[in-house]
Amino acid sequence: MLKYNSILIKIKLFYLILTRKFNKFKEPINLYQNNKINVKNILVFFPIKDEDFRVANYVFRKLIIKENINYYYLINCIHRQHFHLKGYVYDMRYNIKNNKIKIDETFIEDRIFNKNYDIIIDLNKDFSYDLSLLINKLNSNYKIGINKDFSDYLYNIQYNYQSSGVLEKVYNQIFKTLN
Repeated sequence: MLKYNSILIKIKLFYLILTRKFNKFKEPINLYQNNKINVKNILVFFPIKDEDFRVANYVFRKLIIKENINYYYLINCIHRQHFHLKGYVYDMRYNIKNNKIKIDETFIEDRIFNKNYDIIIDLNKDFSYDLSLLINKLNSNYKIGINKDFSDYLYNIQYNYQSSGVLEKVYNQIFKTLN
């Protein structure tokens, strides 16, 4: 069953690539080269899986919220009571059986979906078809994520999880780009 889902996702993504609804980034961008970035809106996709969420929540607990920046977070609704960062928090529901993600309607109704973000960060280490479609539709100058299948089509800044094998190190690298 897992192999069938993998082939089906690849076929869907191949179709999106052919119809140019899913475009590969031409060149990766290094944030350290551009020290003068005017950031107003940051969207962070927290991990769907429990273990990964705990690590990300631990690393990002020290995030200093700057007054002139709006922070938006999408988190799995089962982690809502453990999430304490300041900003706008929206829920997503993860169906483990079907490996499907449903985004809260308020995310779309509040015109958050059509907002231009300066930075979008995806903290999920595993590929999710539903999240990849959402990230692809959102407008942003910088899309940051962890290197995985099809990540060249999603992110212009990628961090390699496979080289270190420790998720906390990758999250710390991403955290440093925000401070």
